[in-house]
Amino acid sequence: MARRKRVYSRRRRINYKRIVLLAAAIIILLLIVSKIFKKNSYISKIEDAMNSNITNITGQISTVSKIDATVYENNGIKYTNQHEGIKRLVTFNGSLPDDGDRAEKVKTLLKSMPEMENTEVTAELPAKDDGYYWLEADIAAKRNEYNFDLYYDIENKTVYVKEKYYDEFSKKYNKTKFQGYKATDEFISTLKTILRNSGDGPLSGTE
Repeated sequence: MARRKRVYSRRRRINYKRIVLLAAAIIILLLIVSKIFKKNSYISKIEDAMNSNITNITGQISTVSKIDATVYENNGIKYTNQHEGIKRLVTFNGSLPDDGDRAEKVKTLLKSMPEMENTEVTAELPAKDDGYYWLEADIAAKRNEYNFDLYYDIENKTVYVKEKYYDEFSKKYNKTKFQGYKATDEFISTLKTILRNSGDGPLSGTE
C-alpha cells in the first residue's frame, strides 16, 4: 500500500523590522508634509516676523464695510484690497518718535495671533456697515519684509486672515480662504488702546 506524501505548509515569518521601518518612513513623510504646509501658513509667517530682527513697522487701521482681498491685474499692474467703505482711523510708523508706542502695540496684536483658537474657514466675509477693523502692517526686518492684513469682525470678536501667506500681489490669494480666530482679551484691549481717541469706530473712545 502506497504511503501518502504529507504536505506541510510553511508558516511565513512576519518581518517586524520591515514593518517598523515602513511605519517610521510614513511618519517622517507626514511630518515633512505637515511642516511644508505649516511653513506657508499665515500664522507661521506672523511668528517668523515677530521672531525676526525687526527694523521698522508701518501701516494703518481702518474700518471697512465690505472686504475684497482679491488680487487684480490691469495692463500688467497688480493691485488688491479693493474694500468698500474704508475709513482710515490711525496710522503708525515705528521710526517716528510719536508713533513708537503705537507700533509696539501693533506688535502685541500680531504676537497674540498664534495663541488664538481657530474658528471657521470661509471663502468670503459678509458685508457689514463699518463692521470690520482692517489692520495693515508692513514689517521690515534685516533679512525679510512682511505684509500682513488682519480683519477684525467687531460684532463676533473674530480675527480673520488668509489661510496661506504669499507675496503681497500673488494671485494664489484669490483661491485662498479666510481662517477665523477667536480674539483674545489681550488683543481686544490692545486694539481699544490703539484706537482710543481716534474719533470713529465702535471701539474708539472706549476705556
